[in-house]
Order: sequence, then C-alpha cells, then structure tokens
Amino acid sequence: MTMAYVSLGAQRYKVERAWTQADVGSITSVAVLSDGRIAALLRRPASVLVLTPDGQVSARWPLDDMLCPHHISARPQGGVLVTDVDGHQVVALDGQGHEQWRLGMPEQPRWQEPFNHPTHAIECAGGGLWVSDGYGNTVVHRFDPQRQWLAALGAPGPGPLQFSTPHMLAGAADGSVWVADRENNRVQHLDVQGRYLGELRPLYKPMAVAVQTDGSVLVSDQTASLSRFDPDSGILLGRCRVQGVYGHGLTTALDGRIYIAEMLPDCLTCLQPV
Repeated sequence: MTMAYVSLGAQRYKVERAWTQADVGSITSVAVLSDGRIAALLRRPASVLVLTPDGQVSARWPLDDMLCPHHISARPQGGVLVTDVDGHQVVALDGQGHEQWRLGMPEQPRWQEPFNHPTHAIECAGGGLWVSDGYGNTVVHRFDPQRQWLAALGAPGPGPLQFSTPHMLAGAADGSVWVADRENNRVQHLDVQGRYLGELRPLYKPMAVAVQTDGSVLVSDQTASLSRFDPDSGILLGRCRVQGVYGHGLTTALDGRIYIAEMLPDCLTCLQPV
C-alpha cells in the first residue's frame, strides 16, 4: 500500500489514516493522556474510547448522562475533562474513567455566565481551569484551582478579546492560552490573566488548536488544512491538507505524533514524524 506523506515546514510526517482498527464512528475529539494512552471522544454512544499507543482498545468509559460530548482534554495528573455542549456542563474523570467532579447545570443555561453550550475545557499551568463557552455564549471563563469562577472574558464581536464562536483551547508552558475563534477566522492568544497578546492568521474557521513540545502552535481549519505557527512572531511555518472535511479535534504527543479527530468521514488520523 502506498503511504501518504505531508510536511509542516521542515518536519515531514507519514499519514496513518484509520490509525486504529477500533470503531471510532461519531468521533468528535481526541487527547493524549498523561500515561501515553490516547482518548477518543465519541458522540454515539457517548463515551471515551481509550487506546494504547499502538491503537488497541484499552478501555471504554461510558458517558451515559451526556447529551452531546464535544471536546476532551487530558488532565496533568491523569484522566480527562469532557464538555457536554448541550448539557451545559464540564465533567472531570480520573485515569480509570470515574467521575471526580462536574461544573454546570443542564437545566440552567446562563447568558455569558457558566455555561451556555460550552465547547472545551483545559487545566493550565498553575492549576487554573479555562472553559470556552462558545455555541451559546461568546466568552472564555477563568476558574481558580478550586474551580471558583473568576471571570468571563470577552463579548460578541471581531476585536481583541471579542469572540464569535470560541471553539477550542490550548495551554502553553508559560500559562498562556490559545483560543480558536472560529467565525472570526483567527486564533487569539491570552496571557495567564486573560489579557490579549495577539492572534494567528490567515485561517478559515479554525476548529482545533494544540501546542507542540517546541511551543509551536498547530491549528486545523475548514479549508481543510493543518497549519503550524511560530508562537512568538505568529509567522506561518508550514501547512498541509487534512484528509477529511475538517479536523474537529487535535492533540500532540511527547514523541511528536499528531492525532486528528477528523469528521466527514469520521476517522482518527495519526501523523507520524519521519
């Protein structure tokens, strides 16, 4: 079988589409866990499918009470955070898939307060929690390490610290956060206090964002492409095509692998450095 190869600047990758033989139909997001396993978030049935680094099924964690799982992120101490976009909540699971806590009330969506169709949640350097509240609200929420709400950052609009659909987040080593601001066709960069630092362009409806070990920023959008940016200058360093209509979820591993939760057709793709 002839293999496909792509490049992101100087780095080439082997494209492993259908990287796992497991059924990942209805995949919506993906994360690399602290122990190296890969967590694929599925909408039907609502669950987290946990895979070994060679693509074998390790576990399945059911999410029976979730209406619409949207994005997943790995927790530094193990486990994951999952956002329920129509249940207006964020749920934390430990490394065995047991629920540890949840935020939000499914029966009480709130305008510009937590939550109104949240899209993604991450725990950043220092232990704080950030949540992009993007399908109903147009803000990014900051919480302290005890999960006390600090602020709702942003408002509707195209300017700095304004959002259209904040769709996904990525935390950098310095505690700053990248926000995929989808219909504004950009990724905004915020510091640890939520102040605007800059943005990445050109992009067309960015869906997912991730930070590589060297600090460079990966963004998938609806062109459909995967782009790599320098985090300091914002210069585009490389771009390749995503095989599906778009990459809805995106994550990176310590060994340089890039995992993409592609939609239409649904597929979990791995880009293997060569």
